[in-house]
Amino acid sequence: MTKRASAARAVVFMGTAQVFRLVVTFITAPILGRLLHPADFGLIATSAPIIGFVTMIQNLGLTQAIIQRQTITKGQINTLFWLSLLLSLTFAAGLIVLAPILARYFQEPRLTEVIWVGAVLTVVSVVGEQPMALLTRDLRFRFLAVLDILGTVVGAVLGVAIAWYTRSYWALLVPLACSRFLNLIVSALVVRWLPGRPVWDEAAQQMIGFGAGLSTFNVLNFLARSADNLMIAKAHGAIALGFYDRAYKLMLLPLTQATWPLSRIIAPILSRLQDKPEEYRITYISSVSLLMLAVQPGVLCAVIYSDATVALLLGSQWAEAAPIFAWLGFAGLHQTFTSTTGWLFISQGRMREFSIVGLVSSTSTIGSFAVGLPWGPLGVAISYVVSDYALRLPFTWYMTGRAGYVGIGDIYRMVFPHACGLVVSASALVLIKVFLHASSPFELGGVLIFTYAINSAVLMLFRSKRLLMIQALSVACRSMMLRPFS
Repeated sequence: MTKRASAARAVVFMGTAQVFRLVVTFITAPILGRLLHPADFGLIATSAPIIGFVTMIQNLGLTQAIIQRQTITKGQINTLFWLSLLLSLTFAAGLIVLAPILARYFQEPRLTEVIWVGAVLTVVSVVGEQPMALLTRDLRFRFLAVLDILGTVVGAVLGVAIAWYTRSYWALLVPLACSRFLNLIVSALVVRWLPGRPVWDEAAQQMIGFGAGLSTFNVLNFLARSADNLMIAKAHGAIALGFYDRAYKLMLLPLTQATWPLSRIIAPILSRLQDKPEEYRITYISSVSLLMLAVQPGVLCAVIYSDATVALLLGSQWAEAAPIFAWLGFAGLHQTFTSTTGWLFISQGRMREFSIVGLVSSTSTIGSFAVGLPWGPLGVAISYVVSDYALRLPFTWYMTGRAGYVGIGDIYRMVFPHACGLVVSASALVLIKVFLHASSPFELGGVLIFTYAINSAVLMLFRSKRLLMIQALSVACRSMMLRPFS
């Protein structure tokens, strides 16, 4: 089976899991939004960048180095594991010590215990990442999809149950904890890998260097993505942050649910196609085109009908989050593609350029937050979106296409048909909204289906997109009929 065929079947498996996850999230989000107070979401949102930062830097990009490497030995894997664990325990201890200080800084006493729990979860996470990386390296996507579904169900049920009986913010940490522990236990049992004696050789040093370059970008990107939460929490308080955080998470939901699992599929496959430039290029373009087809129309519909979307998914008490969601969703339209450019840098080992992109993007992003902060969460969102389209989008596209197997021309030829589809779909939706406000779930669902239909019809006018859509349907049908690979 070719790598492109493997990618297509893997997309079916992981796509099914993420659709399931998305449905569960859309069901639980309004329930939690009605059971808990905006300040509860603001509390967790305040702790998230602190815990997330430690979770990210403790790994140093070493799990991605395992996936990207063409050949790797057990001793080298052991080296990366023990290094990650040592860093994890060090940073977790630092979190435990700093938690009371951070709680006083944000004037939120409850933050101390939340950070303590988060510190424990960071250690669980790093232990479970190694077997998960080995499963990904072996392209065990069917199993990974089942594990995603299992974690989603268990976390959602327990989270809602705890919120129902306690009305406590702890319910928001339950899905994360379930995911971390399930990944650790189940993947370790399947892989049957236990850490042993480390081997410090040249290949291990190269992987650490690769991971350090990737980690540099991740740190810069994380600082930019977290600065808005910290700045809003300090300047405007937990309630304002709660509205902003729910709008931001709602906007990110379709992007992360689609892009994250696809990155687990495409990144290792692209890494193994480095000696086949044409197949590499076609695999990337096809995968990203299908991603845009699947995500962009839904984001566009939610942006134009932001009031109805927020009321339906979060409840009427979250109406203040609707305009924030609309502006952030506008940026999400292009980020569906732009967020995938990292696959190219990582699979080609272009860490220096990737770090430059991270530096420019993070600096301009934090600057835009500072500009919009005096006008509250909405001002932060508007300033961010304007700078995103004016600076970060063209710069990222230029850096991506200036070298490697996917050039600037490939990028524009890939994106242009989708841009046409979005413009036509947006025009139709604006006209429809004059007569139909889509206040009910059935009306909003009908408008969503119409958006996908219009967008698909426009894409069918372009031969490359038409052939791709037909091929994707054919692969999906064959995958459903054939026995899945293990």
